[in-house]
Amino acid sequence: MTATTAEPIWKGAQGEERFYVPEFVIAVRQGNPDVADVPAKPLPLTVVRDIKRVTYKDSLTEIDSFELEVNNWDAEKRALKYAGTLLDGKPGAGPGELFEPGRTLELHMGYHGELHLMMIGQVTTLEPTFPAGGPPSLVVHGLNVLHRYKKQQHTFAWFDKKPSEIAEDVGRQKPSDDLPGIGIEVRTSREAKEHEQQEPVTFMSGQFDIVFLVELARRHGYSLLLREEKVARKVKRYLCFEPSADDRAPVYRLDWGFSLSSFTPTLQTARQVSQVTVRGFNRRTGRPISGTARWGQDGIVLNRDQQSVAQAVATNEEVVLDRPVRNAAEAKALARDLLLRQLKDMIKGSGSTVGLPLLRTGRTVEIGGLGVRFSGQYYVTETTHTIGDDGYRTSFSARRERPLEEKKA
Repeated sequence: MTATTAEPIWKGAQGEERFYVPEFVIAVRQGNPDVADVPAKPLPLTVVRDIKRVTYKDSLTEIDSFELEVNNWDAEKRALKYAGTLLDGKPGAGPGELFEPGRTLELHMGYHGELHLMMIGQVTTLEPTFPAGGPPSLVVHGLNVLHRYKKQQHTFAWFDKKPSEIAEDVGRQKPSDDLPGIGIEVRTSREAKEHEQQEPVTFMSGQFDIVFLVELARRHGYSLLLREEKVARKVKRYLCFEPSADDRAPVYRLDWGFSLSSFTPTLQTARQVSQVTVRGFNRRTGRPISGTARWGQDGIVLNRDQQSVAQAVATNEEVVLDRPVRNAAEAKALARDLLLRQLKDMIKGSGSTVGLPLLRTGRTVEIGGLGVRFSGQYYVTETTHTIGDDGYRTSFSARRERPLEEKKA
């Protein structure tokens, strides 16, 4: 997935990284707007100069999005420039059609000479502002093209399955009320699948099927991309569920007072429990089903250095009665998964640093300079990348999983 040794952000393949000239490129998709392999044409410089701010957001539990803040006023002509323009009596014609709802855009961010594709998205919302003082402006919102598959929500569990196998199952299944499915082929990497481990339980709870796939991909450092190919003169669309093209990204080391501009961690013990028990009922045999996971068992190692703090106040047991299980082994696997989720939420935080286009949801970052309790290895759950008048900044949310001196299991 990523390198296992963290490195300071100023060290790169050539010995250093430079953060001198932030840059972004927005390209308009030509032809078919729904696929990732269609050529795109960059916006002309006259339009780029009107873009005052570019923001990209991704999250572990949501489809990624972008936002553009655009100057919407032509001072020379004293007329609207984009949203609200008319040409030959047709709304949206001329420059305004660049940001029409449904238009597909590519967003690249980074620094001069090294840009990275952040997303391929569709314009979904136009938000013009006509202030009492100052020129009109326009905010353009968009979502990843995958949002078109956001149709149904399900609660479901897979047992003893690899991530790639689950992704293939969801793609293969047609949309229905009973089972998760999006009805489009999901292709996975054979090499990645060989190195994947079967997970005792993988659970989705009231999620849209496509959002669950996005989360599953990000949890394992994968990408989920919409692509197409021509077969017998017909176009066939499919999804790629495979390791990210930016898998070379390092595990960054961020230290407060140096590369980490700010960070606010939170240690919360109120919701911690000492054990989780999942109970069910076997309709075929008429017997109850039960499985329990406790702190100290193998595999439950997150924030081991802080467990004594949580255990001092968390002595209660959580009993779960509304999750589907078929036998005691599945009940125990689900209980372990729920307990691990509780531990992951014990220490969370949010911070900001210099713009890092490869610092994305699903990555790991080492944070130092916060003292023994809060310094550690953090798993990134959300990022916001912004390029504007004040340069390029990346803010992020993350959860702590290990102290710095403890190596990954």
